[in-house]
Amino acid sequence: MATAAAVDMRALRAGGTSWAAIHRMERSGEFVQLFRSVLVRRSVLDDPVVRARAIGMVLPPGGAVCRETAAWLHGIDARAPGLHLRPPSLQCVVPTGTSRVRRAGQRSWVSDVPRDDVAVVHGVPATTPARTALDLARYSPRHLALAAVDAYAHQGHVDPAALRTRTRALAGARNIARARFVLEHCVPATESAGESWLRLRLVEAELPRPTSQISIRDATGREVYRLDLGYPEKRVGIEYDGEEFHHATHAQVVADERRRQDLTRRFGWTVIGVHRGDVLGRRNDLERTVAGLIGFEGTVLARQQW
Repeated sequence: MATAAAVDMRALRAGGTSWAAIHRMERSGEFVQLFRSVLVRRSVLDDPVVRARAIGMVLPPGGAVCRETAAWLHGIDARAPGLHLRPPSLQCVVPTGTSRVRRAGQRSWVSDVPRDDVAVVHGVPATTPARTALDLARYSPRHLALAAVDAYAHQGHVDPAALRTRTRALAGARNIARARFVLEHCVPATESAGESWLRLRLVEAELPRPTSQISIRDATGREVYRLDLGYPEKRVGIEYDGEEFHHATHAQVVADERRRQDLTRRFGWTVIGVHRGDVLGRRNDLERTVAGLIGFEGTVLARQQW
């Protein structure tokens, strides 16, 4: 028990381990409770093999993990901001004729998934990256879906054009219009979920679609900077400043300020940094600011609720 990477609490109880001993394992900080009855060593939480082993302990017979859980198994967190700090729920599909499993922390759907849409990942059946991306595009909120599809495409796991082709065969299916919108705006060059959300905000406001990952080069052709998003013809850039790499320390904030001052002085670019609150909040100051910087003369639509 002490050396296991993943532990089924039900198996421990069946083997005679007391609840008190199991609770001590949880309180030690060495283990994290994953799903409802599985403990995983914190040090190996990101190991895909360990993740698969943990899922296999709770996956119902004949089931395959899907949606957010399948993405998590593939190494992509498709959940809402902040939820990466919590254990994931188990989402799975079970074959037609099978009873859905009803258990806290677990959600299942009855569906006949084509064999080509299921692959075994470290011993666990899961929907393929293509099927998972398509499911997320259909059923997740648009900003979360776009971030997940961008991530899959960035890693080379899906072809957005092929997914768009698949949606044509699903005309009239539930939420297929949402999936088409998400896939239409997928940009494989995107490097973070924040960039996906930021781009979506500008698109939804009906501002011109920005260019992603803009390379700023000096007179010799050497790349000096790379911008998340922007409008090269206007020399206006917008960057998503995540907490971990831009606001964790005062030095990071100062470095960003100096970098943007240099972009203005040497290259004539106006670059603004936006935070999670600017993108996920209710105010549309971001959209109006960008519209002013690029001289947009159209109507900036009111912010949609995500």
